[in-house]
Amino acid sequence: MLTGALLGLMEQLALNIITLTEESSEREFFDSRITRAQTLMTLGNLAKSAANLPPAACARLPQIDWVAWHAVRIALAKPEQHPLQIWVAIKELTPMTLHHLYDYKRTQPKLFLMVM
Repeated sequence: MLTGALLGLMEQLALNIITLTEESSEREFFDSRITRAQTLMTLGNLAKSAANLPPAACARLPQIDWVAWHAVRIALAKPEQHPLQIWVAIKELTPMTLHHLYDYKRTQPKLFLMVM
């Protein structure tokens, strides 16, 4: 149950990040206090959700870059020191993760179930 809930949360958080930033250039993003703050908070929650997945679940989803998500979590402690890493996480890692989650949801639907 925990795995399905975390994967569903990751999917929703990724969608939220993409929606928040889809019209933004890198400069516009970093100049926008409100969008930047909301996106960084959401990105942090996504990275935290990824970190809380059981290792066995991560092993079943090898296309997702778990190491990169761990690095994002560290970078978010001081985002002003890691702007490129943050931007790449927003524009590349997040959409790629969402794509893989959609594929895995299709091929491994039981992993995404939230049953008691």
